[in-house]
Amino acid sequence: MGLVKDKIFYTYNDVTIMPCVVSDIEHREECNPFDESHHLPLFTAPMDTVVNSKNFELFEKNNIYAILPRTESLAERIDYAVNSKWAAFSLDEFEQVFCDEVNPYYIGKPMKVLIDVANGHMARIFRLAKKAKVTWGDELMLMGGNIANPETYKAYADAGFYAVRTGIGGGRACITSTQTSIHTPLASLIHETAEVKKNLLFLKDDKDNYIYDEKDLPKIIADGGIRNYSDIIKALALGADYVMAGSVFTKMLESAAPKRSDIIGEVTDEMIMSDDIKCINGQWTLGDDGLGDIYATFYGMASREGQIALNGVKTKTSEGLKTNLKVEYTMDGWCRNFTDYLRSAMSYVGTKHLNFFSLRATVIINSENAVNAVNK
Repeated sequence: MGLVKDKIFYTYNDVTIMPCVVSDIEHREECNPFDESHHLPLFTAPMDTVVNSKNFELFEKNNIYAILPRTESLAERIDYAVNSKWAAFSLDEFEQVFCDEVNPYYIGKPMKVLIDVANGHMARIFRLAKKAKVTWGDELMLMGGNIANPETYKAYADAGFYAVRTGIGGGRACITSTQTSIHTPLASLIHETAEVKKNLLFLKDDKDNYIYDEKDLPKIIADGGIRNYSDIIKALALGADYVMAGSVFTKMLESAAPKRSDIIGEVTDEMIMSDDIKCINGQWTLGDDGLGDIYATFYGMASREGQIALNGVKTKTSEGLKTNLKVEYTMDGWCRNFTDYLRSAMSYVGTKHLNFFSLRATVIINSENAVNAVNK
């Protein structure tokens, strides 16, 4: 019989954030919800229904870190990575491009590389990462995952990763957990991974020197299961440094997903990028014409559609779903709302700086009745 952990694990629906006793913040505008690069604590999921080369810079303009997905050409992804823009690579591609001692693509800027695999627990990830880091050191910024065991965080720290994605099976279009039962509830996973990170800071070698420096430890990216502003804020309060979202961003008018209107059919990129398409009182219009509801096609990269987008054919049993999501907002409008909500949460817990949000936040686990009262 395997080890059974009999403690209760919890997810975003089960928790809320208690305000501090007294806050000296009088207005939420005093709070800074941006990181040192003036980005919100957000990454796009590397999904072709979220981001592509056409809207990549629009996400960045709205202070969201974009990641070019593997559906774009290898040459274009290499160009993005070596120009310090995040791009996703398979493990084989990573070995091919970044593990040689001579990299003809390197142009003197930090390279930003996501090793994009479904199972972030594979030993090969760490072997290849260490090999690449020997050559490139800090010039290679690595993002990895996904993981569902908090102790795996240490392996990423030892391999020199910049960030690690936490979460398996929580995404809206992912059925890995449904079919395999591999899953750790996301709120618990983030909190326990943050505890592993904190505990590493107290480890010393045999000469009584601290082994890890906080600035060198991987950032924690909460990935999967994000439904709304509240879930993002909860993930940050639980200890995530950043949050990665897919379906939330697909529901933006400017997402990379194919879109159709109830009335006119296909909604083209030209329409979307024009000033003529607007949402007024919840209704989309194009000039003087009504569009009715707009729906975006969304699928997981392990779905049949995702596999075809990546490889041209379905290559394995599907672990993802395809669905149509109602387009609900523009990117600019969503980002302005999120910025205000995050500032408000920061003011309640009494911190003006995002780095201290999880330190000041008190997260509480609620009863079922309490959960129902909050999740309206």
